[in-house]
Amino acid sequence: MFSTAALMGAIMLLGEDAVMFSIDYPYESSEQAAEFLNAAPLSVSAREKVSHRNAERILRIS
Repeated sequence: MFSTAALMGAIMLLGEDAVMFSIDYPYESSEQAAEFLNAAPLSVSAREKVSHRNAERILRIS
């Protein structure tokens, strides 16, 4: 679900260090997800955290 309100609400409640954006592949479009995340009203740092840095840190991958 590509909802700016839901994304911003999660970040406001939990903080940008605790939110990871994902999609339900193959039921969601990766292209639409990327477009949504790129258009979201986030700083570059927050977008990087939500899109991949938090997952790398939490799941210990890089």
